[in-house]
Amino acid sequence: MRMSGRLAFKKRGVEIDMAVGYRSVLRLSESEDAVRVAREQFRSWLVSMVRDPRKTLRSADWDGPGTYTLGPDSTLTVVEQEDVDGHLSRLLLEYVETNRHGIWTTRLYAMSSPRARRLRQVLWFESEGVGKNGRHAQPGTPKVVRNTLQAVDAFDGAVPVLSEPRRLRVPEVDDLVAYITDEHRDLSVVVAAPVPGVSPDKWARAVATLTRDAVGCASFFVLDAESLATLNERIGPAHSVPIGSLRTFVPGVDFGDWVDARRHRILTSRTMSEGLGQNLRFSERLVKAVATGPRLNLLEADLPSELVRTARVLQRELIRPIEITKPSLDEIVKETPAPAEHSDFEPSWLQKLKTVVKRIAGRDDVDEAALQVIAEKFEQQETIAKSALQNASKLQGERERLEDQVVELRKQLEAEQFERTLADLARRDAEKKTRSLERWRAERPDRFSYVEEAENSWESEPGSVTEIIERLTDRERFSYVLDYIELTDVSKAIDRADQIDAVDPNGTYAAAFWEYILVLRDYAVECLESNFSGNLHMYLGSSTVVGRKCPIQRHRPNESDSVQNNSRMRRERTFPVPTYVEASGKIFMAAHFAPTHRDQNAPRMYYYADLENTRKIYIGYIGTHLTNTRTN
Repeated sequence: MRMSGRLAFKKRGVEIDMAVGYRSVLRLSESEDAVRVAREQFRSWLVSMVRDPRKTLRSADWDGPGTYTLGPDSTLTVVEQEDVDGHLSRLLLEYVETNRHGIWTTRLYAMSSPRARRLRQVLWFESEGVGKNGRHAQPGTPKVVRNTLQAVDAFDGAVPVLSEPRRLRVPEVDDLVAYITDEHRDLSVVVAAPVPGVSPDKWARAVATLTRDAVGCASFFVLDAESLATLNERIGPAHSVPIGSLRTFVPGVDFGDWVDARRHRILTSRTMSEGLGQNLRFSERLVKAVATGPRLNLLEADLPSELVRTARVLQRELIRPIEITKPSLDEIVKETPAPAEHSDFEPSWLQKLKTVVKRIAGRDDVDEAALQVIAEKFEQQETIAKSALQNASKLQGERERLEDQVVELRKQLEAEQFERTLADLARRDAEKKTRSLERWRAERPDRFSYVEEAENSWESEPGSVTEIIERLTDRERFSYVLDYIELTDVSKAIDRADQIDAVDPNGTYAAAFWEYILVLRDYAVECLESNFSGNLHMYLGSSTVVGRKCPIQRHRPNESDSVQNNSRMRRERTFPVPTYVEASGKIFMAAHFAPTHRDQNAPRMYYYADLENTRKIYIGYIGTHLTNTRTN
């Protein structure tokens, strides 16, 4: 069973829906009773909101299954189910609150199965939001999750699920390696490397400000210099954690595999330092960036079959009707007291009954005919209710079938994406060798032994689009590229980078964009130093130039007439440039790169070549797919 991550890109100029839902799965020790813990912690959470003057809750009381109104804008639904032998108990608590920001739902499932072989005491939380505009809104971590983690020990596999970052010393590095390599975890393990000159206590407090939206989805560990050195020695260079950085290890780590290493994102020391305020609190952007990967990972992970069954049993209990014994018409007439004869006295209940009869039957007299009309209306409503129940059961069954189908399709997609990543790596390696051979043949005709050129630091593939933005603003290390390439809108590029990185766990888009940037750099060199006179598309199709190339299908030299002649679409493709390039400070860019042509949400990179005047190429946009004539 999967819960949608609800991360969908919209187009430029329209609000981008990056709302990521929440899920956390907690396995408790066998000495606990998950159903009891769920009741206690949920009730305690509701009580805290009753005491909060900002909330509208008036009560935190419930007793047994049913739907309870706890305030004018708050409802609680309770569903319980227990097997006949009493050895398996299930509980669902669903709290829905409406406030000025939207509608927020927090769900807690609990399963207690002391005799089960594998999962005996399990809680899992889900949360989602819908904004006032009807779009999905991103919920914060429900406070009840942190409260629960502070009250009981919880695990995912053998990994402890922590409410706060944990500092580790050298003797505990073996435990951390075991957590990272645990095959049974879906939780992310986040390792924070130390910052030279910053005390471990102060750094741990700062890292704690990053965890707010990831509590329950990731466990954070803060290392000192000695424990970091020990860890990096144990796990090898591919998966090492650079000094001053933060690395998120998602499930399924394969130490030594450089392709696998791309899946485990690094927040570089530069990104960390730029996002840390003077009050030792990290920016909201970094808080969300750190949480997005672990959240999506848990939302898209397959729940164990026992938990899927628990959720489905409780969902079916939720739509089961309350059994009501319906009296016959004769019983209604028999049980209805008759008014006293020859008396002006009218009992209080009679007027109420007349009101009910008038409302349902449309008659003033309380007689057998009126009761017959009421009975017939009840029959009609009962038929409608039964039909609705049948439809609800069918829809629930269809929902379960589609959930199972999504699981299989996602597995196929993940496998295909991984194969595509491997194919792209192999292609780039082959093209690099080809370029080197072509250069060797052109420049050293007297040399008969070929020596493959070593890779320069600026040629290494970035792990994320965010890292690309860092490179394009780091003249000290990347002047080789920045002498010819300039990114014109850094602040917006950073926000767009977060959006791309959130849906690109393998770093495929990042590797492609960096390849395109190096292609632009080599194209500029060919034009400025070797007198190549064509545009980039001609360069990519030329067999005489020895500069770096990419598949020509990935380059779009222009936009269609329908796009260029549409004022709204043209504005979307008008990006900032220096005023010495264009006096207005912005220019229409039609040429762009497309990492894939099959996905309307796939990111694009737009550029403007001004080699004749400023001898540079300006990148105006790296972001999600812009509106075109095929966009819904």
